Amino acid sequence: MMQTYFLKFLKRLFLILIFSLQILDSQAQRKLYLSADSLFKQRKFDEAAGLYEKILDSSTNFNPKIYLKLANIYENKGDFVKELYYLNLYSFRFADERVFEKIYMIATENGYKGYEKNDLNYFLYYFRQYSIYVWIGFLLVGIYVFAVFVIKRIDNQFTPTHHKVIFLLYLIFLSVLINLPNNYRTVIIKNEHVYLRDYPSAGSHIVGSITEGHRLNVINSEDIWYQVLWDGKFCYLKRSDILLIH
Repeated sequence: MMQTYFLKFLKRLFLILIFSLQILDSQAQRKLYLSADSLFKQRKFDEAAGLYEKILDSSTNFNPKIYLKLANIYENKGDFVKELYYLNLYSFRFADERVFEKIYMIATENGYKGYEKNDLNYFLYYFRQYSIYVWIGFLLVGIYVFAVFVIKRIDNQFTPTHHKVIFLLYLIFLSVLINLPNNYRTVIIKNEHVYLRDYPSAGSHIVGSITEGHRLNVINSEDIWYQVLWDGKFCYLKRSDILLIH
């Protein structure tokens, strides 16, 4: 009996400790954020950027407007690659048409590829913006069809096999659709001159090179290597040469 009470006491003590640490961390983050904002308003951009990036590194629960402030800082410093990086990070979390247009404008002015207003980029942009409604719509259809199958089963009614197969394919499609934003990753080249290789190895054959600022789609990743599609070719580049957006 005493052991049970002691375990309950330890459990409550542990929960109180975790809750207290979360409060302290939140207060520390807020203090850091206010300091960074103050430096930003004073146009002390280097110091402000350091604090904003410290917040991003140390917490997952932060104000996403930090991305926009960092983009503004690097725009003032003339670092368009870093500006695009933070604008893309914001865009991947929030579908903002003004940010989308800003990204396209910066890329066009600097000759960076991978930001074109093509079907894929538009699809991903609008899908992120309206994904919740898409998921709800497809889920409701799926629930309705599943309910029909159950009712038919209860009433001993025959359900054609091809209907079941179609429903299974529908569920697979729904699963892919829901996980699309998580599986779709892009990178921005951060170094001035990067070699592209045919295999994920430093000793493999160089099939081309790429300069900073370009955005590429990630096909796969192996350790420190990322497989990308560039100029219609599949090739590899190092993790140290890129800024991973998502």
